[in-house]
Amino acid sequence: MSLAPGTRTAPSPRPLNGFLPQDGDRDLEEWLTERVAFHLHRAPHEIDPDTPLADYGIDSVTAISLCGEIEERHRLAVAPTVAYDFPTVHALADHLAELLADRAEHRRDPS
Repeated sequence: MSLAPGTRTAPSPRPLNGFLPQDGDRDLEEWLTERVAFHLHRAPHEIDPDTPLADYGIDSVTAISLCGEIEERHRLAVAPTVAYDFPTVHALADHLAELLADRAEHRRDPS
């Protein structure tokens, strides 16, 4: 994982606390925006959640790193192509929110 200039370690993800993002879908979109900005060496306010990630120059290494962070933070397996399949922060956040909601539903009703 690449690091922001002037830092020694990447910011650690927030701890898990249940099945859904702890502060809802908006929190998930904000977290994704921060992670995308980090990897692209930009400020979060420079990332428009509806602009295709490809327009920012996201590459396969960044996409795979983001995928790993999603898996680590949410304990959710996602395809390495998830950043291309859902090409904006907004689309990706919506997709992840659906996956997390489905997982929560399955845990509540294991039948």
